[in-house]
Order: sequence, then structure tokens, then C-alpha cells
Amino acid sequence: MGTMYWVSRYALASTVLFAILVAIEFIQGGGSTNGILGSLAWALLASAIFIGSKYLRFRKEQGGAANGRK
Repeated sequence: MGTMYWVSRYALASTVLFAILVAIEFIQGGGSTNGILGSLAWALLASAIFIGSKYLRFRKEQGGAANGRK
């Protein structure tokens, strides 16, 4: 799995999470610039952690398979 795969996964996760957080912000009566920027920051951070953990797990499995371990 190349770099573009992981970048596209990150972009997809960030976009979906941002949309959910902005929707919640509007439902709660917010929708200010600060609320939207906060939603963006949380979406980017959470997606980085999520995709980063998936990437590390993938790398660990790849290393184990290369060494004859699973």
C-alpha cells in the first residue's frame, strides 16, 4: 500500500469526521467561525491518530510476515 493510499484514507476520514462535527455544531446552535475551526482541528487530529494507528499496525504485520511470523 503506497503513500497515496494512506493519504486518501486520511483525507476521507478527516472529511467525514469534519462533516459530522460541523453538523453537531450547527445542531447545538453554534456555527461560528471558531466552532467550525475547532471542528476542523479535532477532525484532523483524530483522523491522524486513527490512520496513524492503522498504518503502524499494517507496518507491524508486514514486518512479521517478512520474517516468517504472523
